[in-house]
Amino acid sequence: MKIFKRILLALLVLIIVVGGVIYFWLRSTAPDYSGNVHIKGLQDQVSVVYDHYGVPHVYAQNAHDAYFAFGYVHAQDRLFQMAMLRRVMEGRLSEILGKNFVEDDEYMRTLSINKMAQQWADAFMKNADQPVKDEVQAYLDGINSFIENHKLPVEFTLLNFKPAKFTVKDVFGIIGYMALTFTDALAENPVASRIYDKWGPAYLKDLGLDSISNTEYYHHSKDIILSGLFKNVRSLQDLTPMPIWEGSNNWVVSGKHSKSGKVLLANDTHIKYSQPAVWYEAYLQYPGFDMYGYYLAGIPFALVGHNDHYGWGLTIFPFDNLDLYAEKVNPADSNQVWHDGAWQNDSIDHQIIKVKGEKDIPFDIRYTVHGPILNGAFKNVTHKSDQEVSMWWSPLHMNSTSLQALYDMNNAVDMADFKKGVSLIDVVGLNVAYGDTDGNIAWWGAGKIPQRKDSLVNPKLILNGTNPANDVIGFYPFDKNPQSVNPPSGILNTSNNMPPAVDGYIYPGYYYPGYRAARVRQMLESKPKWTIQEMEKIQLDTHSDRDLKLTQLILTHMGGTPSDPKVVNALENWDGNYDTASVGATIYTQLIYFVLRDAMMDETGPQDFKKLCGLNLLHSSIERLLEDSTSVWWDNVNTKAKETRADIFKQAFSETVTALRNQLGNDVSTWKWGKVHQLMNVHPIGTRPPFDRLFNVGPFPIQGSNEVVDKEAFAYNEHGVYPVTSGPALRFLIDFANTDHALSIIPTGQSGNFLSPHYADQAIMYVKGEYRPQITLRQDIKNGTVLTLIPK
Repeated sequence: MKIFKRILLALLVLIIVVGGVIYFWLRSTAPDYSGNVHIKGLQDQVSVVYDHYGVPHVYAQNAHDAYFAFGYVHAQDRLFQMAMLRRVMEGRLSEILGKNFVEDDEYMRTLSINKMAQQWADAFMKNADQPVKDEVQAYLDGINSFIENHKLPVEFTLLNFKPAKFTVKDVFGIIGYMALTFTDALAENPVASRIYDKWGPAYLKDLGLDSISNTEYYHHSKDIILSGLFKNVRSLQDLTPMPIWEGSNNWVVSGKHSKSGKVLLANDTHIKYSQPAVWYEAYLQYPGFDMYGYYLAGIPFALVGHNDHYGWGLTIFPFDNLDLYAEKVNPADSNQVWHDGAWQNDSIDHQIIKVKGEKDIPFDIRYTVHGPILNGAFKNVTHKSDQEVSMWWSPLHMNSTSLQALYDMNNAVDMADFKKGVSLIDVVGLNVAYGDTDGNIAWWGAGKIPQRKDSLVNPKLILNGTNPANDVIGFYPFDKNPQSVNPPSGILNTSNNMPPAVDGYIYPGYYYPGYRAARVRQMLESKPKWTIQEMEKIQLDTHSDRDLKLTQLILTHMGGTPSDPKVVNALENWDGNYDTASVGATIYTQLIYFVLRDAMMDETGPQDFKKLCGLNLLHSSIERLLEDSTSVWWDNVNTKAKETRADIFKQAFSETVTALRNQLGNDVSTWKWGKVHQLMNVHPIGTRPPFDRLFNVGPFPIQGSNEVVDKEAFAYNEHGVYPVTSGPALRFLIDFANTDHALSIIPTGQSGNFLSPHYADQAIMYVKGEYRPQITLRQDIKNGTVLTLIPK
């Protein structure tokens, strides 16, 4: 008995010791928010004051030390995010994750972001101004100092790798990857081409595919005959916490519309949810400079920000900057294509993909005059298996000035100076909304817009690669980009909607239908003057006039006696708002799914219909389809009878009632939106148990819907549960009468380290629609902690 007790005691002691060792090891990998750290590379001492939400306020004596310190503190909160972004961009996931990721690596290598980034970095080091080069390098030195001198976050132990030092090429690579995420957000799904091929152009009309950009200004066919170009981006997004941009809102109003008499600026960037959060907030100050900004992992300059004189916000300006070309290959030499009346030699890039636990895999990438051939990495690029297709993507055909642009925007002295920085934005299309204390407001549609030899070329089609008339010949000058400065109305707003024509021409693009932009404008014009606190209601608005109108349309044209008067009554009394307590929102959303399914799935098939349910292509076409009583979609092609819109409405209503009663019970009053519409912020490590409990943040009931201002996007489905996929990655409001107390919120928290107290400390505030102040005065930081970085 004594021996047994001794064994139990020994086991207990062992468990306590092992548990203690693991605990203290884990704690050693957590960020340091206070104390003294002696670091090589600094010129003077730097104070980093952390506020209540873990936002670092960096106070330095010079630019070098400010950016070195920022790199260091950025890394201790977001190093894993930086490292995974770099591995995805380089096509090196299989090196640490194994053979299942070889296709993903082939995909990224074919898109050539890493090769492009090296070219950009070389040009940057040769041509950029010295101050921007110095600050970029100081930031990288800070990141690398953390890597060399601090215990790494636990994710690196779980995946068994240590990140290499970061270089200028990596900064440009992350910018290039960011540009790709914008492009993927614009890409139409190949399901459209299958509909066209099988059923003809009549079926494209109600999807808006009979015009080039969902507007009446174009009359060309828009069938998209590629399949699979972006098949892997969505899965890659699960591994990299810089997911695709799926919409945004910004607006700026002049002093005549504000109660303070000064300019008001608002921004909310809509991005796929992830953990850690996409944006990292920080305040940098040294003699002659201060900036409170939102930063992306691995990029030293703020993409959204403000100081005591000016500020700006961003949305996507989704012009088309990617073309596909059907190449004519020489039957006598597979490394030549016919172009401009002659056989042109391809270039070949021989690469090696290293795979964990496996042999290295050779991988070749062919480049035509247009760009990389996609067929090697993308199976079935077109429906013709023997047709080779190359990709012209604008970032591959320029030496990017994006870092210089961000530097200039962060260091501007006035609006004219800031505009010079905006004019250097090149690899992505951005709507930049600007305001300042001088009373100026402005909007610039920034980015290099492709210019073609023939303005009638339809860039939505796979183009004939042999014909030089289809080629891009350059880019429009910045003064031809859409823009507006100090308009008489005193209001500027964008929500990824189509901009005004320039010289009578609308640049081809993948613009959103305009519901959000119209709603924001309607609200801004609903009262003469605003405060930023009142503007919170605009950012948090969940009302949809469209969905309210469609509800009445269905009820009016359903035909026959409704199968459940209580459900009809709930729909009739719905106010069109998607708050978490709404019953009407739950019924309408399920009803719309069944209307769409009953109308479309007989033509598309289950697989393509499921894809359509998650696409803006369908979300933005619902009104057009439901209002067209003569649409070919209403007839079920699998029956002899000719079904009508009324038949589909009635059938869908019956299916909705049955589904919701089975799912949520018989008490209609309990069918609340928050039960079925929820947010989970998923970490790359948290995709499987038991790590999901440690790393993921949520789930939370959350308001919002597709194409309302608070766009909390989801895919329609038969199950009646709608996990939110994307939404505002930041909410930002500033009154230039009080620049020291702007308002902000991000979805989870500042840190990507799950042991940090700031890993998820904003999550509950976010789903409640609350804000916190952005503090720029040191004396206003209450109960902050100080990390002092001392030269070694």
